[in-house]
Amino acid sequence: MTLESQVPRTPHVQPFAAARSKLIPITLGLIGSLAVVGGTYYFTKSDGTPSADKVAANPVPPAALVAPVNPETMPEVKQQQPQQQVALTQAAQPTATAKPALPAATATAVVPAPAPMPSTAHAVQPPATMPTPVAGAANLATARTLLASDPVGARLALTQLIDSRQLNAADEQVALQAIREVNAKLFFSPTVAPGDIVTKSYTVQSGDTLAKIARRSGVQADWRVIQRMNNLKSEKSLRVGQTLKIPMTAFHAEVSKSAYVMRVYAGEGPTRVMIAAFPVGLGEFDSTPTGVFMVRPKSKLINPEWKNPRTGEHFAADDPKNPIGERWIGLLGVEAHNQGFKGIGIHGTVEPESIGKQASMGCVRMGDRDVEMIYELLTEPNSTILIAP
Repeated sequence: MTLESQVPRTPHVQPFAAARSKLIPITLGLIGSLAVVGGTYYFTKSDGTPSADKVAANPVPPAALVAPVNPETMPEVKQQQPQQQVALTQAAQPTATAKPALPAATATAVVPAPAPMPSTAHAVQPPATMPTPVAGAANLATARTLLASDPVGARLALTQLIDSRQLNAADEQVALQAIREVNAKLFFSPTVAPGDIVTKSYTVQSGDTLAKIARRSGVQADWRVIQRMNNLKSEKSLRVGQTLKIPMTAFHAEVSKSAYVMRVYAGEGPTRVMIAAFPVGLGEFDSTPTGVFMVRPKSKLINPEWKNPRTGEHFAADDPKNPIGERWIGLLGVEAHNQGFKGIGIHGTVEPESIGKQASMGCVRMGDRDVEMIYELLTEPNSTILIAP
């Protein structure tokens, strides 16, 4: 049996049916065109973050359709260095509005490249106010060359060099030895060197004694130093018209506890010069007080007697076992923290092996010959004694 729907239609149709058969393909074509346009709009619309399905749906355009790029017109993108990234994080955050790229010069000013690391020589170079040991050694050599031609200038240069603390231990000993040598002529000899402001000449008059000369000339030291400077055996060797050398200034001492040394200076300030340096012993358990002291009035003694404040044991003046030796110079603290010390002084010792150690009851002890010179140079009220750590 054949269904009616399977029966072939005859070519003869009604006019309306024929028109409808032509409209159907046109309508389908229009619908397809609209679908293509809508799909193109949907897939080409961008919100800045395309999703994965949209990217997959958009075919990659052929290379021939991509506009060529001139490399010379493309800005070079460099990787930021770590320091540049830190600088950017500390700067103000950029706004959302896009800004044109800065020229290369401006970009460098905004985010500077890291400064080059200094060389090792510059990194270890001390400040200008702190000369290096090399410079100190050079100055020491220069000062020593003046010893023969200008001993007065050499002594001042050596003093300032030592006081500047720019010498190493070995060079400081060389400088101290040079000062000893130059003072053997400038200070501890009868000759007055031209330009020396520490000493001057004096002509002996009738009736003079060394004590009178010192008093009349305003000498700020014990009269015995005149005898020492002029190599006199006794006052009996004085003759009228004789030329003597006498000191013109006061003398001061500085004790360095860390170095166990006492340095003696003539004068004060930038023109002071070192006369001598001596090793010392100090108080046990670091008991020697520090600060500025003066000579205690009426405390200077020759061949003193002494009583041990701890045991009460008494030592007579002529006792060879007297621990304080042949000289005593009492010290008086002049600062708030050291005024209360009593019984502190500079003295000799019968134990020379204790020099350079902490062995006394707080005093500054010296060798017998050294303390004799200190006794002559330090006077009251002219001298100051600084005891430094």
